[in-house]
Amino acid sequence: MLDFSEKIVFITGASGGLGGQMARDFARAGATIIAHDFGLAGAASDLMTDIATTGKKHLLVEGDLTDAATVKAIVQQIEKNCSRVDVLVNNAGASPNKTPFPDVSVDLWDKVIAINLRSVFLVTQACLPLLERSGKGRVINISSTAARNGGAPGGHAYASSKGAVSSLTKSMAKDFCTKNILVNAIAPGLIDTPFYGDVNVGEKYAERLKGIPLRRVGIPSDISGPVMFLASPLAGYITGEVIEASGGLSMMA
Repeated sequence: MLDFSEKIVFITGASGGLGGQMARDFARAGATIIAHDFGLAGAASDLMTDIATTGKKHLLVEGDLTDAATVKAIVQQIEKNCSRVDVLVNNAGASPNKTPFPDVSVDLWDKVIAINLRSVFLVTQACLPLLERSGKGRVINISSTAARNGGAPGGHAYASSKGAVSSLTKSMAKDFCTKNILVNAIAPGLIDTPFYGDVNVGEKYAERLKGIPLRRVGIPSDISGPVMFLASPLAGYITGEVIEASGGLSMMA
């Protein structure tokens, strides 16, 4: 049920911690991987090397996903090389810094909204014809627990953008039912990735850790697993859902 040997999987932000784990796991499960590099050339090179060792087909695409012309060019490259997309994972995202609300600049606000929300809109819209060709397309968006609880202090733009991603997931799910495309989202909690910088996440966020029932920081495979589930036949009757993977955080706050 988790055999993706005949599937083509496009992951945005695949050079990051979560995206890299997803790409490697899907490749090990047999998928052809289209990996988008979000400006992390070294990590992208390592990822391509790892996927190559699996013997699976792979394609690296690059560019600013907030720019409509760039997204169009990327999707044209995908169409030329792969003809269709079976699974789209909208994973690319960022939270540049935490800023008190009075100090949030318009430029910062627009940047975060563009990276986290506009990119999901542009990429999904551009990929829609390729997803339709799949016959059983899947779109999986990466939201956040911040969409539900407002996130960390100073993370106004990030929480707002992820809240919109959760809402967009549901609205796209309604529209795409007639196209036989299922749309869902995963909302990660505190996950140990470079997203938080070069730090020990458990130590930096020790207070937050106390509020997680499982009493541990998540790891990338804790998110990759649910993503693969949603992409598989096991989730054939699930659409419009936002599944939180946060170690039980939703029970506490």
